[in-house]
Amino acid sequence: MAVIEVSNITKTFRIPQERKTQLKEYFVNPFKKNTYKEFKALDDVSFSIEKGEFVGIIGRNGSGKSTLLKIISGIFLPNKGYVKTDGNVIPFLELGVGFNMELTAKENIFLNGVILGMSRSSLQSKYKDIINFAELEGFENTQLKNFSSGMQVRLAFSIAMQAKGDIYILDEVLAVGDMNFQQKCFNTFRKLKKEGKTIVFVSHSMGAVEEFCDRVILLDHGKIQDEGDAFDVVRYYSEMSLKNGENTSINKVSKGEGIVSVKALNLKLEESSSFNMGDYIKLRINYSFKGNIKNPIFEVNLYRNDGLCVASLNTQDSEVEINQINGNSFIDLNIDNINFFAGSYNVSVILFSEDFSTEISFLENACSFEIFSQKERQSGVVEILGKWEEK
Repeated sequence: MAVIEVSNITKTFRIPQERKTQLKEYFVNPFKKNTYKEFKALDDVSFSIEKGEFVGIIGRNGSGKSTLLKIISGIFLPNKGYVKTDGNVIPFLELGVGFNMELTAKENIFLNGVILGMSRSSLQSKYKDIINFAELEGFENTQLKNFSSGMQVRLAFSIAMQAKGDIYILDEVLAVGDMNFQQKCFNTFRKLKKEGKTIVFVSHSMGAVEEFCDRVILLDHGKIQDEGDAFDVVRYYSEMSLKNGENTSINKVSKGEGIVSVKALNLKLEESSSFNMGDYIKLRINYSFKGNIKNPIFEVNLYRNDGLCVASLNTQDSEVEINQINGNSFIDLNIDNINFFAGSYNVSVILFSEDFSTEISFLENACSFEIFSQKERQSGVVEILGKWEEK
């Protein structure tokens, strides 16, 4: 069942070519008319989104992405066409929308929360969660005008995610924020997907788009240029951007290239899907590239079956320097002692450029395995080998 229906949307803006900025200009040329140029931000755009879908919208700056989200959210009205939504829409569009910079963080939580439809009592009960998620402990009584842009976006995102919604509209929530905050965003995305929420997501992070989106819509000059599977649409966008000479943070490899597979091997170098606590495990990452990838960084993320990230390792932090990779080969991650408690785990791998600015290749749920344990009263995620000392 479609919960968002966009039908033949066209949106045009009138942009003034000359502006009277001084009072004397009105007296010198009182009858001179302003001239305008029409800019068509969206041109006959139509699509529908089913309940529970995570849909990405990508495209160059000025392609109409943010305008489309504002129309879906009811902020802009189209010149032509219509939008129908079925459910409570929670928009997260621009940094600081609904914020008062003269008010404190605490005051803005209640102000912004009410705008999003939350009651004061609900905000009172969720107040600590909002502050903790935004990592703003100790800054509750600080005016927002003294916050950095990163602090503001963390607060805005934290408030929006506490609102009860059926449809979430997210515009560049990853553009501002450190890697820790981005990981929190990713965990929130996973939670929303599991809860069956409908999400429309605009981002320039193609790795995030590929990881989370069920379907992707590519906009260019206000028109839909491509629509379909995330991997295929991102590749098409990459090729289109390269032809236009753009420098984008997109995986610049062809289909079939990149991280091909990951295998979990035991001590005998046999592929296995089950291990015991304390066992040795080798994660073999197979890749294929036609050209040279210089100074890459491999990152392995290990997740429990409930989506919790239990470990993240990368070659840079491990002080492993890789000059370049090419052709068909592999890299191994050796773990001498698996200290995870019993459960199901899966592996995702990301290949970054040398400064983490570009996600060259990403493979989600690359392999999975079970951990078995003989410890009866285990609790938590990993085993800590502490020593008891009796006086």
